[in-house]
Amino acid sequence: MQIVLNTLTMCCLGFFTIIGKLIANATYETLWYDMPINTNRIIIFIIMRSQKQLTITAGKMMDMSFETFTNIMKTTASYISVLNAMY
Repeated sequence: MQIVLNTLTMCCLGFFTIIGKLIANATYETLWYDMPINTNRIIIFIIMRSQKQLTITAGKMMDMSFETFTNIMKTTASYISVLNAMY
């Protein structure tokens, strides 16, 4: 059950990363510089916010990136495989 939930979490993080990049590209390709000043500020805020990387903290000690989480999951699966083979 834990492996399924962790796999689902990794898929969701990857999806959110891809969507964030698509939002940044789509808003930048609009003619935001020709829009009214209020709309211009909102679009610039969207561009800046979408460029910020999504991070998860692990116990308030380190930022866990997608690659770090993937490496931890690979190591966990290896340990489970070894323990299952020994038992």
